[in-house]
Amino acid sequence: MWIWICIVLLNAVLIYVFFPAEKLVVERNKEPLAAIYSGFQEINADYKSDVFEVSLVARVVVSSAASPNPIRIFSSVNNQLILDCDANVNEETKFDTRYYKIDKIGTVTDSLYVAYHGYSEQFIDDFMVYTSAKDAYYTTWPLNGDTTRRQLAELNGDFSWEDERLEAKLKAIKATAKYYFITAVLNDDVWYRQVYFYADQKWYLLWQKMKGYTDVPDEDSGRRYRNVVFRSGEVSFEIPKNVKLLHFHPQEKIKYYHVIGGGAGGFSVYNWRGQGFFETSIAGRNFEFMVPKLVVEKEKHNEFKPSLYTVTEPGSSTELYNPAFYHSSNGFSFYAPAGKELFLIKVK
Repeated sequence: MWIWICIVLLNAVLIYVFFPAEKLVVERNKEPLAAIYSGFQEINADYKSDVFEVSLVARVVVSSAASPNPIRIFSSVNNQLILDCDANVNEETKFDTRYYKIDKIGTVTDSLYVAYHGYSEQFIDDFMVYTSAKDAYYTTWPLNGDTTRRQLAELNGDFSWEDERLEAKLKAIKATAKYYFITAVLNDDVWYRQVYFYADQKWYLLWQKMKGYTDVPDEDSGRRYRNVVFRSGEVSFEIPKNVKLLHFHPQEKIKYYHVIGGGAGGFSVYNWRGQGFFETSIAGRNFEFMVPKLVVEKEKHNEFKPSLYTVTEPGSSTELYNPAFYHSSNGFSFYAPAGKELFLIKVK
C-alpha cells in the first residue's frame, strides 16, 4: 500500500516539475548569437578594453521612493565635478552624505564624509555653507580641500532691528551681495528667517523673527547655486538619444510581470528575454556594451518605440532599464544603469 502511495506522490512531483500548469519559460531560441556581437561586455569593474578604463566610482546601499536619485553630479569650481551620494546604511546614517571630487581628466582627487548633526550644507562656488536652526559655519572644501570651520558674522542676533531696517537690508543684500540665500527655521516653537550672504569677502547671517511660518521661494533658495548635470535612477521609457540599441538577441520566451503600484495591481506578459547590444560615444570613440536579462517592449501608446526592462528570473517583475550616460566635455563619461551604482568610463 505504502509503495503505491509513494509512486503516486512521485508521479505528481514529476508532473509538477516537468509539466507545470503554467510554464514560466515557454520557448527557447536556438539561433546562435552573431559573431559581431560576441565581444560585447557588461559595464562593470571587470570590463576589459585596450581603449577604455571602467571603474565603479560610487555605490549606495539604499535606493527608495524617498530617495529615487541617490547619486547626483554637479559642476563645481576648478573645472571639477562633485559627486553627491546618499550614505544611508542604517538609521544612524540615513541623513549622512558622501562627496567626491572629480577633476577635469576624470580622476577622483578628494572625498568628504558629512555625518548629519543638524546641519544642512549648501555648495556655493568656493564654499560649503553649513546651516542649522541655531547657528552656521562654512568651509572652503570645494576650492582647496580645507574643512576648517569658519564662523559667519551674525547680524541682528539680539532681534533688536525694526522691520523697516530688516527689509531695507534684505533689499540691499539682494541687489549687491555676490551670493545670498534664505532659509526658514523653527526653533523653540518660533519661526525665524535666516538670510545668508557673502559681501566684502565675508559670510554673514542676518536673523529675523517671524510671526509664523514663512515660505522661501526657489529664487531665494541656496539650491539655485548647484548646477546638477546628472542623477542616478532617472526614469525614462525611451532610449537616450546618445545611446543606440544595435541588436537584441532573444534567448528564452518567458512569463513576467509589470507591477503598476499605487493599489492598481499589475499584469503578466509573455515575451522574449535576452541580451541587448548597445553603442554610445565616449571621447569621440565608439563604446560598446551588453545588457543581459533584457526584454524589449513596443506598444502603440508609445508609437512602437522600444521600451527596455530587465527581468531577473522568469516569473518575476520587471525593472525599467535606462542606459543613462553623462558625457563630460573633458572626455570621460559616467554611467548609471539604476539608482545604486555609478561607473566612470574614460579613455586610457
